[in-house]
Amino acid sequence: MKLSITTFLLLFATVTFSQKEITFEEMKTFTKGAFEAVEFDTYLAKDGHKYKIGDTLEIGRPSSNKSFAFILEGSGALTAQTNADVRVSGAKTIIRKIYPIGSKKAGFAIVFQTKGFCDLCPKYYITVEQAFATNELISLGMTKEKAIAKLKEAKDLLDLGIITKEDFEKLKLELTPIITGTN
Repeated sequence: MKLSITTFLLLFATVTFSQKEITFEEMKTFTKGAFEAVEFDTYLAKDGHKYKIGDTLEIGRPSSNKSFAFILEGSGALTAQTNADVRVSGAKTIIRKIYPIGSKKAGFAIVFQTKGFCDLCPKYYITVEQAFATNELISLGMTKEKAIAKLKEAKDLLDLGIITKEDFEKLKLELTPIITGTN
């Protein structure tokens, strides 16, 4: 009886919500209670790419010479999380969980909990937007530089008569917000 009351109270003390998707813009006004554990299936990042559970990511270079500031490494509850070091640069990792961290006062950020391709591989806890901004995590989305290169390539193809003016204008309309930062 005592065990069932404890279990019952525990279930109500921690409320877990599972939502399908959250966007970078929605994170600006996101709030949750202290005992709410919220997880998402997908995250629409600032770069416009939709990241989902199961996606494979590539870890970039550390923002300092020796360790990552926005990628923590650890095996879970048994060991403390520490800043990942330079040896994980270039590693592939798979998104296992997407959830917010933070507080109402400090603001919230999205974290990807990821795991390598084997059971013995470490878990990474990646503060997403900060990791993208410092190139600690390689974005799957379109960067300003990639958008400019793609538009220049399309212009060359237009000049060579390989694509039509309409195709070029359609692509230009799609890429302009990325290039100007208004996406």
